[in-house]
Amino acid sequence: MAVTARGRPVPEYKVERKERIKELLEKYQVIGLTSMEGMGARQLQGLRKKLKDTAIIKVDKNTLIARSLVEIKEKKKNADKLAEYVKGPVALILTNMSPFKLSRILDKSKTRTAAKPDTVSPVEIVVPAGNTGFPPGPIISELGEVGLPTRVESGTIWITKDTVVAKPGDFIPKKLALVLKRLGIEPIEVGLDLRVAYDDGLILTSDILSKKPEEYLKEIKEAHTQALNLALHASIATPETVIIMLRKAYMEASNLAMNAELVIPETLPNIIRKAESQALSIAMRLSAKDPSLSVLTEKR
Repeated sequence: MAVTARGRPVPEYKVERKERIKELLEKYQVIGLTSMEGMGARQLQGLRKKLKDTAIIKVDKNTLIARSLVEIKEKKKNADKLAEYVKGPVALILTNMSPFKLSRILDKSKTRTAAKPDTVSPVEIVVPAGNTGFPPGPIISELGEVGLPTRVESGTIWITKDTVVAKPGDFIPKKLALVLKRLGIEPIEVGLDLRVAYDDGLILTSDILSKKPEEYLKEIKEAHTQALNLALHASIATPETVIIMLRKAYMEASNLAMNAELVIPETLPNIIRKAESQALSIAMRLSAKDPSLSVLTEKR
């Protein structure tokens, strides 16, 4: 019988839940941990429905999730390292698709919702200037109480300029939440963020998973250019560098032969052109000093 750290028997239902989690962890190739911060039951249900054919979302106690990850490390190398990220409100997301594809799906699945009263704003909230559509009345004072400048025009209330009503980390009072809701402003983005993912022994953190394909493509191109330059400077012959190296060697050999006036079939035409050009230059200088010699350049 399993016991706790204090020597007490672990309830059977907890043992069964942990075993079920372990079965799921071993079944799927990719194990993800997502943050559940601000995620409502309705949004979670909608996301589960959207992912039903490709992934499952498992919510349970952090202690059970962490222990299950540690206990499968013999079957899944480094899976126990994932337990370090089981902090705060989290959920498991299990799939056989690429973790990068999963991260993009989760990002695209995010929705916007109204700001909740008596909470901390995670983002900057801006109320744009424009017509509210409301007729003059008590709402003017409500807008003024939350710092919104207004005017009445053509029988409706207008907000005169874009106004920041909350910054990240600011407390959202009930009055502000109510005004935002009445104006139809939904500033809070709700969805699952893939905090970290396990894929065949690799631990991929959010900074890696959140990169867009074009960002990776840019980095790969830069790495290719740097590797190619390094190989060329080190004279390392590879299929990518050998043509460039041969072309460079040919040009250097050609220049050396020309400077040394080495007469070979490749340099002879250039040597003759160079000699002809130099002779013409000398003749022009001589004719400038003695006009009687201009006949040389004229015949030329």
